[in-house]
Amino acid sequence: MPELFKLGEHYICEMWGCDPTLLHDNQQLGQQFIQVAERHNLSIVDKGQFEFAPHGFTCYLLLAESHASLHSWPEHNYCAIDLFTCNLTIDVAPFFDALKKALKGDKLTIQKIDRGIPKREV
Repeated sequence: MPELFKLGEHYICEMWGCDPTLLHDNQQLGQQFIQVAERHNLSIVDKGQFEFAPHGFTCYLLLAESHASLHSWPEHNYCAIDLFTCNLTIDVAPFFDALKKALKGDKLTIQKIDRGIPKREV
């Protein structure tokens, strides 16, 4: 991969062992996601959600910094959370730690992908 002129960072989080009761309550799950984002100074400019049948939920937040999304699979006690930010100074660890606590997750992994354009293009 070429050296990048970094424009953003994309965090991909996987969380297992989440509270099944919470994951089946889409309204509460969405509220928890929004509250954690607000408490960790993510600037929400819009939001939306979609409920799948028979179960599953997606909540997305349009941020001044870019976007965040949460996708739940309650039948597997699993959530996938993405955070893409162009704020290269933000410490995202407290945000993900707070989500793990709010969702009562047992295990969490995070991958970071730098986003941008090859330096030779700048």
